[in-house]
Amino acid sequence: MLYKKFRGIGIMGLATAMVLAGCGTGAASASEAQTTADAAEVQEPAASSGEAREIHYFSSRSASDDTMVTLQEITDEYNAQGGNIKLVIDSNADRSSYDQKLRTMIAGGQMPDMFDLDATPYAVELGEQGMLADMDAFLEEIGEKDSYIPLALNYGRTSDGKLYTLPLELSTEMIWYNTDMFADAGVEAPKTLDDLLAVCKALQDKGYTPFGIGGGDGWPLLRLLATYPFRMTGNDFLNQLASGEAKMTDAAGTAACEFMAEIGSYFQPGFSTTDVATGLNLFLGGKCAMYPTGTWELNYFTDENRPEELNVSYFYMPVCDGAVTKPNEYWAFGGIGLAVNPNVFDNQYKDYLTFIVKNYSPAYFAHQHLAPQKVETDNTSMFDPLFLQVMDDTAKIGDTAARPWDVVLNEDVIATINDNLPGLCMGEESPEDFAAAVDEALEANAK
Repeated sequence: MLYKKFRGIGIMGLATAMVLAGCGTGAASASEAQTTADAAEVQEPAASSGEAREIHYFSSRSASDDTMVTLQEITDEYNAQGGNIKLVIDSNADRSSYDQKLRTMIAGGQMPDMFDLDATPYAVELGEQGMLADMDAFLEEIGEKDSYIPLALNYGRTSDGKLYTLPLELSTEMIWYNTDMFADAGVEAPKTLDDLLAVCKALQDKGYTPFGIGGGDGWPLLRLLATYPFRMTGNDFLNQLASGEAKMTDAAGTAACEFMAEIGSYFQPGFSTTDVATGLNLFLGGKCAMYPTGTWELNYFTDENRPEELNVSYFYMPVCDGAVTKPNEYWAFGGIGLAVNPNVFDNQYKDYLTFIVKNYSPAYFAHQHLAPQKVETDNTSMFDPLFLQVMDDTAKIGDTAARPWDVVLNEDVIATINDNLPGLCMGEESPEDFAAAVDEALEANAK
């Protein structure tokens, strides 16, 4: 069996002293020697004919994404230590077409060996049909459940509490801002949602485009729509929408609709057809004052990669009057997870995936990304100060994190929201009409 800790990728020779603070014990060390005897025993894989076993991974990430790069690094190390796996990545980075193709493949009996999957109602359906491997059972079997940061691991749990995916990242989301534009407009990073709207107006009055947003990709607008409900109720309103116990015309939903109708006037022209990559380029090119994104794009803002003339900072989700969630509670999750086809999850595959679990996070951390498992290092000199600052923020996150609406709600409801939200933001649809359309979709899709 090959599921040992590996050494030698990137800067992973660092000593083990500084923990990703606040995340508990049992961290995966960047320079730890192999762990073997104390892991739950997995049966030896069957003898191989000598030909490499192909593991096909259908991914919603680009092939150059550091998650994919890291998985290939781990696969190479696994094979260097005696494994015989060929990782075949089929990448489809357009999420809507990815989701459609995945459903078509599964419906046609061509489920990939492993694939990206969110903890959506569709995942519940697959799990109930026995079509997804139980990752709770797998992690308990190999003794690695406690190595994960709870916010990252539990993000992948479905509404019925099942875990069918493994996280490959720990992501937080923030709003980046151009500090020079803010200074010129005489404003500071907003602490409340009312402050945010006032900042937008001041920036617009100064001739700046306040927000550059990838509205064409849907989720950035959904994130803003979710802010008032999360601040007012935590995730309760969202969960009650999903269960049919709440309506968009309730207080939290009304506040969300009215907020979007106001903040939408500060988006760049054509925002509804702008993808996130274009939105990012608008911000990096100094064409807008703010840009909402997550830590998966952190590398664009480091000293090494950011345009030399661009000065930036960031703030997290502002609060509101009467908020029940704290300023240090915002978007934090494990991202889309890795699911496994149980029909091909034999001993050889288990051995390979065990090796990935035990070695992935230190290697991913070396690429200057927050890892889903606890990573230790006492040498921070090779990391960008921005990465260290965000890492420190992550250590101080509260107990509650916002759940994305497109993971919790029925896909038909999300389609209705996505179809109508741009019109609400552009003033073409009233908050009342938007809420009514959402409630109609909720009722039509009630179980």
